[in-house]
Amino acid sequence: MKRQTGRFLAVGDDGRRYTVYVYTDFIETGENPKTVVEGLKELRTSDGLTINRLKKGEYQIEQTGVILRTRGKSERHP
Repeated sequence: MKRQTGRFLAVGDDGRRYTVYVYTDFIETGENPKTVVEGLKELRTSDGLTINRLKKGEYQIEQTGVILRTRGKSERHP
């Protein structure tokens, strides 16, 4: 099951501000459906475009090639 687990702001090299949403897959680990572990994380823009992480604080929108950067060194950014 996939859930939104976070979001943060980033600025693109096109001058626009983007809201980046973090989605995490949760995997059931056994017979108890309440027992889950975090799986892969997925990053998307507010309009659903896929984002790839290049390095800490730097990302790229897959469909457009726009580079996104976060400000500061927050631990919330994957």
